[in-house]
Amino acid sequence: MIPKGFVHLKDCSQLVALLFTLNVLSVAKVVTVPENYEGEIPWFLTRLDPGVSGKLRLELIDDYNGTFGIEDHLLLFTLKSFDREEQSVYELKVKVTDDEGRQLDDPISITIIVTDRNDNAPVFVQETFSARIHKGAHAGYRILSAAATDLDDPLLPSSDLRYKILQQIPAQPSDGMFQIDPRNGDISLTAEGAESLVLGLVEQYVLTVQVKDMGDRPQGHYIRGEVTITVTENLWVPLSPVAVRENHQGPYPLAVSKVQWNNDRVNYSLEAKPPSPEGPFIIDQEGQIYLTEPLDREQGAEYVLLISVESSDGELLDEPLELRVSVTDDNDNAPVCIPESYQATVREQQVQGSHLVTLTAADQDDPRTENAHLSFRLHSQEPRNDGRLLFTVSANGTLTLARDMTGYTSMKYQLEVLVADHAGLSGTCTVTVDIEEVNDNAPVFLQKQFGPFTVAENTDIGNLITTINVSDTDYPLTSSWLVHYTIEAGNEQHQFGISQEEHSNTGSLSLNKALDYEKVSEYRLVISARNQAQLLGTQYGPSSTVTVSIQVRDVNEAPTLPQSQYEVTVPTDAQPGYVLLQLEARDPDTSPTPVRYRLGNETVRWLWVNADSGEVTLMSGDPAGGTHLLEVLVEDGDDPSLYASAMLVVHIEDIHEDLLTPVLEHSGDFLCMPRDDGQFITIKAVYRQERGNRNPISLSIDDKAKEQRKWKLHQFNDSHAFLTIALSWVDPGTYQIPIILTAKGKAPQRHSNTLTVNVCTCSSRGECRLEVGTVPGKPTVLTTVVTIVGTLGAIGFFLIIVLVHTALTGKQRQKRKRNVSCESARFQLSE
Repeated sequence: MIPKGFVHLKDCSQLVALLFTLNVLSVAKVVTVPENYEGEIPWFLTRLDPGVSGKLRLELIDDYNGTFGIEDHLLLFTLKSFDREEQSVYELKVKVTDDEGRQLDDPISITIIVTDRNDNAPVFVQETFSARIHKGAHAGYRILSAAATDLDDPLLPSSDLRYKILQQIPAQPSDGMFQIDPRNGDISLTAEGAESLVLGLVEQYVLTVQVKDMGDRPQGHYIRGEVTITVTENLWVPLSPVAVRENHQGPYPLAVSKVQWNNDRVNYSLEAKPPSPEGPFIIDQEGQIYLTEPLDREQGAEYVLLISVESSDGELLDEPLELRVSVTDDNDNAPVCIPESYQATVREQQVQGSHLVTLTAADQDDPRTENAHLSFRLHSQEPRNDGRLLFTVSANGTLTLARDMTGYTSMKYQLEVLVADHAGLSGTCTVTVDIEEVNDNAPVFLQKQFGPFTVAENTDIGNLITTINVSDTDYPLTSSWLVHYTIEAGNEQHQFGISQEEHSNTGSLSLNKALDYEKVSEYRLVISARNQAQLLGTQYGPSSTVTVSIQVRDVNEAPTLPQSQYEVTVPTDAQPGYVLLQLEARDPDTSPTPVRYRLGNETVRWLWVNADSGEVTLMSGDPAGGTHLLEVLVEDGDDPSLYASAMLVVHIEDIHEDLLTPVLEHSGDFLCMPRDDGQFITIKAVYRQERGNRNPISLSIDDKAKEQRKWKLHQFNDSHAFLTIALSWVDPGTYQIPIILTAKGKAPQRHSNTLTVNVCTCSSRGECRLEVGTVPGKPTVLTTVVTIVGTLGAIGFFLIIVLVHTALTGKQRQKRKRNVSCESARFQLSE
């Protein structure tokens, strides 16, 4: 077939027709031709129009070594098929001369553009790929790029490449250790791989990587290659701390430590970890860390350095290592109180020896040496309290009462305390001591009950519900006056919280968790008020407790769907009206309203959702094969703004004459707990029919299954696999494991199946101990026993009736016999 825009002439009659046609066409300046043309040669491309009349001669200035020519002085033709990868553009110049050989105006410019066809398969940038990864590498760690190139036009899908990992050998401890970026071929470590890599079970992995052109389209060229990944020990290990003597004499730079990454071609950098000060430290590209000048411990007693390692393109390869550098010191600093002044409070009637406060001081000298060993002593007290000292300070800085606090003459005392090191260098601390009255009055609520307060169930968390307050006759703003509110009862689920304002003793009751009218519609909270100081001479009574009543107001809530995603497969012979699935939504309200179902994409004409029943059916139309992603919604019948949505994945089966649908067979249906490493279930994939070509089948666990990490599937030939438990413990019960059967071939076909497995505790003989559950329509052990007992009871009851009836009948017969005998005797006597 001749491409659109081009005419191929087989004989003179076609040439005449072309000339007649071209008389009404515009002159082409740019001609587009496809590569790999398979039509007749010569191939006529376009008509040339010099723009003047008369006898003219048209001649190509450059015919590209005989590739192009001009026929009948006006038709441009070529004698070859083009290859875009060889040359994509030809620039032609046509010289126009009259019958006397004079050139007319400028040459005519013709641009020939060769368009691309997908005639090149991808090619990996190197024949083999290998890399190393160390134990302890983090999830997402980039290992290498298995990149490929394609000679086709980079602006067209024919060079749009997609990458994927087809196989991992070995598949232990998981077959999902690595992942590949589908667009650039970057291979990195998965979260599962990072967790499993530290086990060190495998020293080397081989990945089979496929790259295909044409983007996500099913057709296209593809190639496969292997990537070898070697697991090595982690050399990026924590550093031991180092110590450097203050004013070290060198020589400098002085080596203090060294780091090493797991491979070459990396860059090291060093910085101080906040709040550690910047120090005179450097690192070279061999990982050696140096000190460049002497240190002064008064400027920095310790330096914490963070050493980072980056790849050549600036990517951070791992968490930075921490190096602690401590500096030794001489005794050249006087101790200082921290803080310089203290505040202490003494309650009235407090006894001798009562602890008031512990003073602390610091010395910039090394606290691990004698240079920083300090002692305290009381220097002065104002006022003197009739010449007597009321306070005393121990050598370790503990301030206590020297006598009972009964004869004090002031409500405030000022103390001066000296702190000195072993060399006699000293500093001064000041202590202000306040006298506090005894807490002998309990807080009292001014009312017994607050509320009821109405709160909507959709109220935001943190919303203020109400404030409460108490009255306390103790001195304001003291610990005897300040109260702490506590919810004593009615808040078992911690729905509410209460805080207090110290300056006003006001309590703020707020919402701590979301409310649910359908679960609890009313709360009665019991709140108590207690002073911060211990209550003396009295007790807390009922007046220190109050009840707060809260009623929850019902709010119309959005319906819910039990699943966030549904997945169905439409068989090839499905007819209009075929039911894909039944959606079942739930309205959480106490008085549920009807719900309405619909599709999120209203332009889908081949699917229909029953608005009332939620039944999804196939309508007339011809949906394209493959996978379709749709959104289904369920709305509240009264308020459409309240809705829930889920993703519907619809697989349309393609018809393949040489491929039959496989089914799943298995050797057993239970696995034991605790796990037995030698126990497994053999799974076999077979075809439903014997006729036709049967391709190998790949078995795998659906990667969308939530329980996937519990199971391990090892395939050992084209149709068989072993299923085992991956975790050390799985709760006993019945599990539905989704199995994917992929029939290999020119057009791989993916099928879903479900394997039911019972996980149970097993006896020493490997026998499964399962509790018998109730099967619909079948009797349980209890119902069987009850039925048997009831049946035996009924039989016994009927036997008792029969026996009683027999006995009574016998007695009646004997009585009748006796009566007959008596009558006979009477008759004989009368005769």
